[in-house]
Amino acid sequence: MDNKIRLIQETGFNFFNDFTNLDESSQGYGLTVDHSKDLDKASIAATGFTLSSYIIADKYNYLNRDEIIKRVLGTLKTLYYNVDHYEGFFAHFVNMKTGKRHKKSEYSTIDTALALNGIIAVSSYFDNEEINKYSDLIIKRVNWRHFFHKKNGKLTLYMAYNDIKNGDYVKDEAGFIHHWQMFAEQLMMYVIIAGDDRYKKEEALELYQSFERIYGKYGNQEYIYTPGNTLFVYQFPLAWLDLEKIVDSDNISWFDNARKAILSNYEWTKNENHQFKTLKDGLFGKTASDTPKGYSVFHALPNVNNKVLTDGSVGAHGIIGSLPFAPEIVLPAIDKMFEINGFWNEKYGFYDSVNLEGENVWISERFYGIDKGLETLMANAYLSKDVQNAYMKHPIIKNGMRNLLWKKK
Repeated sequence: MDNKIRLIQETGFNFFNDFTNLDESSQGYGLTVDHSKDLDKASIAATGFTLSSYIIADKYNYLNRDEIIKRVLGTLKTLYYNVDHYEGFFAHFVNMKTGKRHKKSEYSTIDTALALNGIIAVSSYFDNEEINKYSDLIIKRVNWRHFFHKKNGKLTLYMAYNDIKNGDYVKDEAGFIHHWQMFAEQLMMYVIIAGDDRYKKEEALELYQSFERIYGKYGNQEYIYTPGNTLFVYQFPLAWLDLEKIVDSDNISWFDNARKAILSNYEWTKNENHQFKTLKDGLFGKTASDTPKGYSVFHALPNVNNKVLTDGSVGAHGIIGSLPFAPEIVLPAIDKMFEINGFWNEKYGFYDSVNLEGENVWISERFYGIDKGLETLMANAYLSKDVQNAYMKHPIIKNGMRNLLWKKK
């Protein structure tokens, strides 16, 4: 079975290798597409996954070291000099060739954080003077305090900023957008802030304690759930943060919490698989993915609306992204995915998603950068933890965990 996981990891890198701008004369050098059907729009989060994948490429000899160092340094220079940002926060989507903001894209804390994860990981792993220099410049340029505000008397982070009226995610007037007042995919933000000496330990702790921890239960699993309870929010931060043996000051294990969310998702699927042909034979995973009607975010129980949302589509990344947490259910599901004719692409691995509900099998024609990134990093986390080991050794992460009072079990 490990051979299949290694194949998932290698084909994931193939995607980043082929869908990243490697034109050395381009201002967008190093940027990675949002998805394979639009080669002009780059995702800043996908670029963070690409940076992380170079660690895997070095460990598994997919590329020679000199080429990897050139790509990492070139990407960092692009991010520092060419990519549009606001107070250090990158635009969510940018032009693949120029790094300029894509249309009315917002400046996003979460997408910036995913990019920072890749930057932190490569800085730690390669420990190259120039890489460290540009990594530090980008990290220190991010002005987290500009996004601090009080919400219901608690120090909270805004999610994003958009200065364009009717811009992406803007409901009314331009400006700051929504708040990280709930548990979602933002865990790494608090660690990065807590590890940065520009911020007080007390501020970081207050930010971390300010988001709601709401417990819910489905079947045998009780855990802190996100409002929509979609799988990727548990998985994304833990693609870099290795918290398997870590608890916070309230004895919360975010690794165990993710495992319970995954098992809960799987348990609902087992109980209700008669409703959906796709969900039979061990396939599971209500997450965000491509579907026959476009990109959708699916919801599992429990959630704030107490209602399941799915059309039966299964994202490969929802399953593979669960691998380090629940291999006992994931490995058989991966076998089943390999049995679906046409789902596996020999060069880039699984297409984004599959749906068997209609008269004909529907398989996405797309590869999404962040979804392929989750597959690649979680395959590596299962095999050898190269990205996680590098990330966890970076001083900002070690200091951040200590200042947040996270400790070994």
